[in-house]
Order: sequence, then C-alpha cells, then structure tokens
Amino acid sequence: MDEQLRLIDLVPRRLITFALLLLLGAAIVAGLEGLYVWMPELASKTQDQSIAAFDLDGEGSLAAWFSSLTLVLASLAAVLVYTIRRHKTDDYQGNYRIWLWAAMCWMLMSIDESSSLHEGFKEMMSYATGSRVFEGSDGSMWWVVPYFFLLGAVGSRLLVDMHRCKLSTMALLTTAACYVAAVATQLGWILPQTGARGVMLEEGLEMAGNLMLLTAMGLHARYVILDAEGLLPKREPREGEELKEETASGRGWLAADPPHAVPQPTSAQLTGGRQTASATASVGRKLTKQERKALRRRLADEQQRRERKQHDRWGG
Repeated sequence: MDEQLRLIDLVPRRLITFALLLLLGAAIVAGLEGLYVWMPELASKTQDQSIAAFDLDGEGSLAAWFSSLTLVLASLAAVLVYTIRRHKTDDYQGNYRIWLWAAMCWMLMSIDESSSLHEGFKEMMSYATGSRVFEGSDGSMWWVVPYFFLLGAVGSRLLVDMHRCKLSTMALLTTAACYVAAVATQLGWILPQTGARGVMLEEGLEMAGNLMLLTAMGLHARYVILDAEGLLPKREPREGEELKEETASGRGWLAADPPHAVPQPTSAQLTGGRQTASATASVGRKLTKQERKALRRRLADEQQRRERKQHDRWGG
C-alpha cells in the first residue's frame, strides 16, 4: 500500500506542468471550434446531413463533454482542497467549508452542461409566469439571475480564501471574466445577430472559463499541499504585523487527523516534563547511578501516559 499513489500525488507540483496542461486544454478548445467551422462541409458527406458531435450549441456534443469533464475535475480538486484546508489550525471560523460549497456548485454546473438543466428551467419559468422577462428575449434571464447570485456568492468567498495564492486568484478572476462575456454574448449584448460566429464566441468563452476554473482549483490545491508540507517560503511580517506562533509541524497545520480538530501537542509540550526534571536534577546534588535509572524510568512512564492520553483523546 505504501507504493500506491495518494490523491495529493495526482496534483502537479511544477508550474510548467500546469502551463503545458493549460496549453493542451486551449488546443482542444481551438480544435472543437475548428470542427464546428468545418461541420457543414463534413455533414454534407453524411446520410442525414448532420454531425451532432461537432455542434458547439448542441446536447451530447464533444464540446459539452469537454466542459462537463473539466467541471467534474474542478469539483474533485475543490474537495481535495477541503480535505487539506480543514486541518489548518488558525481557521477558527471554519472558512474551509466554502470549498465543499464550491465543489457542489462545480458539480451542478457539470450536470447542467451535459443535460441542459438551465434550458428546461428557463422554459418552465416562462410557461409558469407567461413572461420571457424582456420583450424579444428567449427567457435566458430566468437562469442567468440565479446563476449570477449563486456563483457570485461562492466565487467572492473563494477569492477571500485564495488571496495568498496569486496564481489561483488570477485564474479564478479570469474564469469570472470568461463567464460574464459568454453570458453577455448569449443575451445578444456582444456580436448580436451573428449566427455561427456568435455561437463560436459564446461556447469558446464558456469552455475557456471552465478550463480556467479547473486551472484555478488545481493551482490552489498545489498551494495548500505545499503549505501543509512546509515547502513554501516563509511569509515575512508586514510593518506592525506579528505572525502567529506556528505549531510543531512548521506551517500551522495539524500533523494528525483528529475527529474534532484537537490541536496536536508540540514536541516541547511532550518533553516538558523531561526538561523540567533534568533541570531540577542539575541544580541539586549529583545523582547516583540508581537514582538516575529511577528518574529515567519515571520520565519514560510519564511520557507513555501522555501519549496514551493523547491517543485516547483523538479516538485512536
């Protein structure tokens, strides 16, 4: 079992790997856009005069599969960040829980991407209210507004938690910009009445946003892993700022996995009795050989009792 990969081993540690993966994703997006351009010519050589897999705006297409896959991976990366972030000893408010909300949002978006839930919701609300919100619109505002408030709330809270990692923060902001531009294109605010060009721009921006979201989640997963392992450079305090004392693990992380986030005792606390007893003995007379053996035995027993107490306190 020691030879098997852990989940954190699946997260790239080198930035060049992220850059290559991002380039690969961009190449896939460009390829899907190219297939959409060539779709009419290729469809003319088929029996039914259509190739649904190349249609960027259709269900069950390669573009929908790619977007759904990237969102699933982003959701899994958010869950991985959550499993690590919950062991940060200075998170007194439990802010790490936002990563579970983010994972659920990305999974919902993945399901929506593959099944077009927002289209069904749009038609249902239009039928129930008898209104398309704006005259001449297709009713897309029925799903745009809920998405805006949900993703805005989760995204803004994520930005607060991610602010120390500049790369993941910029990637998340780029994601938001791509999504806003894609929605504006669908609503006809950008390139109105352009037909295929509008579809290519909208779907291209959406796929780019999904790709950047996955990149943001991956970069922040890398950041928290390196932080927990103590491999990030130590942050220098700003003027008038004092950094909180870090635990024995070196970066303010729990080295164990207690069920109720019980702080792990430091090595100084565990050996405090040994140091105190040794100092007391050194002040008084010189101990005999038998007394030194008895003292070492008492210290060993005390150490075992402390370890057993901590072991029982953490639930084994």
